[in-house]
Amino acid sequence: MSSIRVCAITTDCYPEDPLVRRTAEAAASGGYEYHVICSMRDGQTEYELFNGVHVHRVRIRGRKGKPLGRITARPLHEMLVLWTFFALLAFWKVARLHAKRKFDVVHVHNLPDFLVFSAFIPKILGARVILEVQDVAPELMAAKAKGVFGEIAVTLAKWQERVSTVFADHVLTVGWPFEQPLLKRGVPREKLSSVLNSADPKIFPEQKRSAPFLGEATAERPIILMYHGTLAERHGLDIAMRAFAKARTAAPHLRLHLHGGGEEVPRLRRLAETLDVADRVTFSPLGPLEKVADFIVQGDIGIIPYRSDGFMDMVLPTKSYEFAWMRRPMIASSTLAIRSLFRRGSVRLCEPSNVDSFAEAIIDLYQDPQKRAQLVACAAEDYEQYRWEIMAERYCQLIASLAGKGAQQKGLGKALRSTA
Repeated sequence: MSSIRVCAITTDCYPEDPLVRRTAEAAASGGYEYHVICSMRDGQTEYELFNGVHVHRVRIRGRKGKPLGRITARPLHEMLVLWTFFALLAFWKVARLHAKRKFDVVHVHNLPDFLVFSAFIPKILGARVILEVQDVAPELMAAKAKGVFGEIAVTLAKWQERVSTVFADHVLTVGWPFEQPLLKRGVPREKLSSVLNSADPKIFPEQKRSAPFLGEATAERPIILMYHGTLAERHGLDIAMRAFAKARTAAPHLRLHLHGGGEEVPRLRRLAETLDVADRVTFSPLGPLEKVADFIVQGDIGIIPYRSDGFMDMVLPTKSYEFAWMRRPMIASSTLAIRSLFRRGSVRLCEPSNVDSFAEAIIDLYQDPQKRAQLVACAAEDYEQYRWEIMAERYCQLIASLAGKGAQQKGLGKALRSTA
């Protein structure tokens, strides 16, 4: 049993965040003592031992009593206040835990980047600090804020990213597209690596996987388009719904299942009514991560209709790994991130925000079962190099190196860099 002790810090809730949960459980399964400091939603306890991970929750509420979370529809100024408050509480919490447990590594997940400074006390007492960049802040601010305020927000985001990455001993990202802007903004290559947020087989067990439906759609057995995750404007679900409505004439036996929550849900419901497809669209709220696998195998074609806004172009969709692993064909926006993961023959690519492009793709796969089968086979082949077993080992090697094998730190970024 390893004596390595790790503490992760995230503004999100746990175990809801799939990335934090995957890395935490991978390290705990590897024999490391792993703690997580996170936000608390209603019904959760301040402390819990969850699947071998020690979870310490901090209660923070914004307007209307909503828990903090990582990215929400709140105004930026409100998020800044909440992030700062959480960082102060996390600073106190991790300092107290470090006095008892003597952490070897503190792993801080952005947003915000400046949350990494909550690990100040453990760092000066010898712990190594990882800053995980789940979202590149300058590009996100550029997409969310416009005008003079947007320019100020981007400038501040670049500054706090810079000082935060300098403070950290290692910078971890979720894939190659996020590495590139960080390298351009001065993060040394040897200090940077990636662990992709691929599908954990404990959450997406292989025995739940089923062969894709290759029959002809009928009223009794329609083709189900599916999307799961956050329903926000940047995710382009309005584009997908308009394309779905337009495709009905050539593909009459279609259904659309949306599994998730977010600020777009009321607008999408109204849009479904306006397009006269409300009886063919099903909304369901996000539940435990373990239920996502059930949702996927009940569908036929996964959709990833992300808009192209500078930020979403770089986002590596977790759902793309899950669709590939669970053997479902995909229709996706042709973004840099998607193209870095899969070959053109593995995903049916569409022009972002183009309703006609998505409608054409829906009709194409609806009418051609063999094309669906080909996409599934090619995506499964591409996914082999991203399997979570590989990523989990990569993460555990990083922790071990930072915790005590200093001679291995030089060149660590090259050894752990994303294969994408």
